[in-house]
Amino acid sequence: MKTVGHCATPYLHANGSWVHSQLSRLQRYRPVVLTQEEENLDQFPVGRLYTARAYPLWQRAGNRLWLKLTGEYPYYARLLRQEGACLIHAHFGYQGCRCLRARRTSGLPMLTTFYGADATQYARLPYWRAFYQRLFAAGEAFLAEGSALAGCLEEAGCPPEKIRLHHLGVDLDRIPFAEGRRGEVVRFLICAPFREKKGIPDALRALGLARRRRAFPCEVVLIGEGPEKAKILAAIGEAGLEGLVVMRGALPYARVIEELGRADLLLQTSRRASDGDTEGGAPVILLDAQAAGLPVVATRHADIPEYVREGESGLLAAEGDIEGLAECILQLVEAPERWAGMGRAGRQHVQEHYNAATQAARLEELYDEFT
Repeated sequence: MKTVGHCATPYLHANGSWVHSQLSRLQRYRPVVLTQEEENLDQFPVGRLYTARAYPLWQRAGNRLWLKLTGEYPYYARLLRQEGACLIHAHFGYQGCRCLRARRTSGLPMLTTFYGADATQYARLPYWRAFYQRLFAAGEAFLAEGSALAGCLEEAGCPPEKIRLHHLGVDLDRIPFAEGRRGEVVRFLICAPFREKKGIPDALRALGLARRRRAFPCEVVLIGEGPEKAKILAAIGEAGLEGLVVMRGALPYARVIEELGRADLLLQTSRRASDGDTEGGAPVILLDAQAAGLPVVATRHADIPEYVREGESGLLAAEGDIEGLAECILQLVEAPERWAGMGRAGRQHVQEHYNAATQAARLEELYDEFT
């Protein structure tokens, strides 16, 4: 069995299930993880992992100094040789840059997957933009989850012939499907880091507007933490949703799946942030929700229109369009008989295009091209 060195730091943040699904479903390639810091290994186990935290003291000092001076990791090539790796797969564009020394020293081919802010926000910063030009020249291929993100890579200077579309996958075995929903109270779920581009205040204001137009009992479960919390709390008050929002904080992936099983509708109203940051691709929670059978209300932002079948598995409005989002919410609240059919359409869409097992096999076909 061939070995691929997967570079991700940290390995792995709590909402990184979509990275883990790429490793755990591989059949013909053995994954070895190289990271600067490890976390949540109980949630995202991997057979072989090397962390800089385990280096001897002198090596940790050399690692920090070299990284500060060059922006690259100094010891990965040795670890790759030690494991007999035939390929490097860097997760996130900035990790690809950090692995350029390993690419040069080992002579191994390297693929880099871009996921979002690394292709949008980072690519606008002079330091990273210059670093990316070196990465684009040295790397064999660059993976993007959708056409919008691929366009961002091309804008950042990536040669079009090196860009490959490769959908992320979700583990359908972990996500129970429920057809239709329950109860008189409509349970909305919002699951996203509290960052401006996630548009959470837009979702809350739209829900508040929908309820002013037609009163209906509801509850909102809000999963996440982050720097926009004060603005989100203010939006709850402005929308008249006091007492109706349950703040769960950041939850591990298994708990998120449990909340999906209790929800009726997902709200994901992403937008371009004031600093220009965007999703790049699309939030994976949209796939998780459709796999669970939830209709979604979302925005036509980045690759979301590829993730959601508009009119079939969800309803979309323009980003920042509170009126349009409120209308989408009302359309679904007033027609609960549509939910079961939309849920089936969503599950089928994920099964056909974003199934972790299928996408892992396709990833291995990409590996085959360079090994």
